[in-house]
Amino acid sequence: MPDPEYKIHIAPDDDQVEVTLRAPNGDKWEYGIPFNRDSGRFAFEDVKVVELDFGSEFAERMVSDIRRAIETAIAGGH
Repeated sequence: MPDPEYKIHIAPDDDQVEVTLRAPNGDKWEYGIPFNRDSGRFAFEDVKVVELDFGSEFAERMVSDIRRAIETAIAGGH
């Protein structure tokens, strides 16, 4: 089974990451993940569900991409 696809977007004027996850069967999930602009910390509690549904490697890759998007937003002042 192919991995699901996901898009990561930093919400404008809000310290929140928007993640849209689409499974190969067409199911879709949307997450709003708040983050702290000063520390870069974020809490994505549903990552355990993503890991159970799609595997730990996929979940780790997605969290890494979320972290990278946050770091980019903080560095760019967005």
